[in-house]
Amino acid sequence: MPDSILRVLACGSVDDGKSTLIGRLLLECGAVPDDALAALERDSRRFGTVEGGLDYALLVDGLSAEREQGVTIDVAYRYFETPRRRFILADAPGHEQYTRNMVTGASVSDLA
Repeated sequence: MPDSILRVLACGSVDDGKSTLIGRLLLECGAVPDDALAALERDSRRFGTVEGGLDYALLVDGLSAEREQGVTIDVAYRYFETPRRRFILADAPGHEQYTRNMVTGASVSDLA
């Protein structure tokens, strides 16, 4: 088991794809359990934000308001590991009114 943790913050402007990037990374690294993948497929159809595909952002955006509005409001943290390192990914909101939340995530990150 790796012993170092790298805390990474995804930050940027509104609709840059931060949540989508993190969700896709988690899926590609095998960090999404089968039940969460089934829920992602169901929720992608329910919210209809991605035509005929998976909305990877739903793996990260957990608040109901975030899912309904399609925006990140609060910083969401997701953990995964590789054989060499452990990671905590922080998904920060891009809307100006949630800048305080982004700063909170940045204050505990090693890399942005």
